[in-house]
Amino acid sequence: MAADLAVVDYDMENLEPAILSVEEAVRKSSFFEVPSSFQPKQVGDFSKGMNLGLSIISIWRHKLPLQFQTKTIALWYIAQSKPQNMQSTISRCLGIPEHNVRVLTRRVGGGFGGKAMKAVPVSCYSMCTCSTQSTTSCSDVYESKTDMKTTGGRHPMEVTYSVGFKEDGKITALHLDILINAGIGIDISPITPLFIVGAIKKYDWGAFSFDIKVCRTNHSSSKSAMRGPGEVQGTFISEAVIEHVASVLSMDVDSVRSKNLHTFNSLDFFYKGAAGELKEYTLPSIWDKLAASSSFKERTDMIKQFNMCNKWQKRVFLGFELFMRFCYNQIQGK
Repeated sequence: MAADLAVVDYDMENLEPAILSVEEAVRKSSFFEVPSSFQPKQVGDFSKGMNLGLSIISIWRHKLPLQFQTKTIALWYIAQSKPQNMQSTISRCLGIPEHNVRVLTRRVGGGFGGKAMKAVPVSCYSMCTCSTQSTTSCSDVYESKTDMKTTGGRHPMEVTYSVGFKEDGKITALHLDILINAGIGIDISPITPLFIVGAIKKYDWGAFSFDIKVCRTNHSSSKSAMRGPGEVQGTFISEAVIEHVASVLSMDVDSVRSKNLHTFNSLDFFYKGAAGELKEYTLPSIWDKLAASSSFKERTDMIKQFNMCNKWQKRVFLGFELFMRFCYNQIQGK
C-alpha cells in the first residue's frame, strides 16, 4: 500500500504538550465552537427546582467504494449518507459549479458510522487529484482495518450531574456538566450537544440546565456520527440519573421511571413546538399496556427471587422509554 511506503519527517521542537484528556482541554481552553443554531435550550429554573427536595451529586465517565468520471459533469458513486454535502465540497475542490457535479448513493448500511463526514477527505482530496491528473475513472476502497481506524468512534464524555428529587421519587431539577472529547478534528461534533440534550429530555426533570463543552484534544481520529450520535450517550446519562435516585431512596427503579414520565403539559414544556396534540400523546397508556402484556411485575418478582437464591448468576428484566425527534431535510431530486 502507498501509505506503508510514505515517510514523514517532522520537527517536534517548540511544540506544546499534547492535550490527551478533556480536563487538559478545559485547562487550556481548547474547545470547538458550537454555532448558536445548534445550541440546545435550558428548561425551567434549576435553582427553584433544587429547593423543592433532596439533592445528590455524582460523576460519570462515559469513557468507502468510489468511482469517478471526468466529463462536463463529474459523477461520483459513494456510500455516504449526506451526498448533498459531498456535492458542494467536490465542486469547490474542482472549481466547477455544483450543478455539474452528480453524486449517487446506491446504498448505505452497517452500524459503524463514519458515513456522514469520513468519506469526504477520500473523495474530495485524493480522488479529485487522481482524476484530474489522469483524466480517467478512479476507484479508492478502504480496507476494513484502515476504515475502522479513521472512523474514530463515538464521543467519549465526562459527565457530572446534580439532581434534586422528592421522597416519592419525583425529580424536580437536573443540572449536567458535560465535557465531550471530540478529538483533533471538528467533524459533526458541534451538533452532538443538541442530540444529547434531546435524548435526555425524554423524562420530566422539572427544571433542566446544563453546561456542555466540546473539547479539542490531540487524539488522532476525530469522533464522528455513529448509530444515534449523541442520543445513545444521552439515554445512558438519563437512565444513570434515574437509577441513582432510585438507589438513594431504596425504591424500585421502574416506579421512579413511571413517576417521571412526561405528561402532555411537561412534554410541551420540554419539546416546545414539537409535542403535537393532546390526543396524539399515548406514552403513559402504552407504558401501562406493555407492562400488563409482558407480565412485567410478575417476571420482575421472579427474577428478584432468582437473584436472592443465586450468588454468582444474576438476571435482569427492565424497560425504559426512548424519545426520537424526527425532522425532514430538503434535498434535491435526481
